[in-house]
Amino acid sequence: MSMIRFLLIALMLLCGGQALAATATAKGQATVKYESSLFGRKVTPEVRAQALLQAQLKAIDKYYAEAGDAQSQNLDAIREKVKADPDRYILDSTILNEEDRPDMGQYTVTIRATLNVSQLNNAVKASSGVAQANNGQKSKLTFIFVSRQTDSSQRFDDREYQSVEVKAQGKAGRGGAQYRESAETGGSTTRKATKKTYAIFPSNYLKSVFNGVFAGAGFKVVDAAYLEPYSKGLLKIKNVEADFKSGNDLQPKTERDVAAGLQNAKVPYIAYGTLDVRLADTDPATGMFRVSVAATGKLLDASDAIPETKAEVGPIQAAGLGPTEEEAQTNALKKAAEEVARELLSQMTNNGIK
Repeated sequence: MSMIRFLLIALMLLCGGQALAATATAKGQATVKYESSLFGRKVTPEVRAQALLQAQLKAIDKYYAEAGDAQSQNLDAIREKVKADPDRYILDSTILNEEDRPDMGQYTVTIRATLNVSQLNNAVKASSGVAQANNGQKSKLTFIFVSRQTDSSQRFDDREYQSVEVKAQGKAGRGGAQYRESAETGGSTTRKATKKTYAIFPSNYLKSVFNGVFAGAGFKVVDAAYLEPYSKGLLKIKNVEADFKSGNDLQPKTERDVAAGLQNAKVPYIAYGTLDVRLADTDPATGMFRVSVAATGKLLDASDAIPETKAEVGPIQAAGLGPTEEEAQTNALKKAAEEVARELLSQMTNNGIK
């Protein structure tokens, strides 16, 4: 029975996760001034409708503000489109509170809106430079993201140093010399950062997540494995993975080789980063396995002689649930991969990359 219960909950979470991926809720509040009429000050249906629309737009503003700076800039690009057709982007609204102040001639309404995030994302994509470019102008892009988990962690004890300085003072007297000694003590403590190594594990299913986000935006996505031969041996996935086994970024030589390899293959952009999988625990609400992932990402532009970082995000935190630890881990990795890819894409859109 417990397994059936877990499977049912997993199915509900899967369906719910898909819905949440397409919608979001946010609150908004707006106040509208109105003039007195022949019958005195009284809020009209037109004023109510105007306040409701403004509150809905405020809800969208809040959603994007909480999503980060890059997302907020994306909203600026589609704001007029949202105003022109709000029903396309707002599925429904619930009035939480309303206040009419005839003495001040103002009406205030607070709402909770359900936003059609899929349509908002589509509008952002349509306004991006790559979406508006013709096929010949769209850039090629590749990506390497490494899934890893802490394999060993070496913590160093604090190292303390003590020093003593002795000072002697003396003077001569009838009974002989007299001396007085004083001591000053001090010291320092040296701390060393914890040294970690990571185990890399395969997660080829994440390719479809990154490919879907970047290709869906209009970029020509090239699999890094296919790109290696055209890089004249400089871009190697195993070298990137080796660097991420012991650190959080590429070694300078590896990054230079990657950039030179991209130039040889005539692919201007590469997105790369890590997805750090934490140990599983139990979700108190469902009793299912819960796994969290911290994701980072960077976009390197190798189109010029001197490469340049065009976007950088993270760490982005994501969590996944599942009836088994493996399923929870898979759900968490997919969620983290999509979030880091979309945040990179937001910054790319703001930078006009196409």
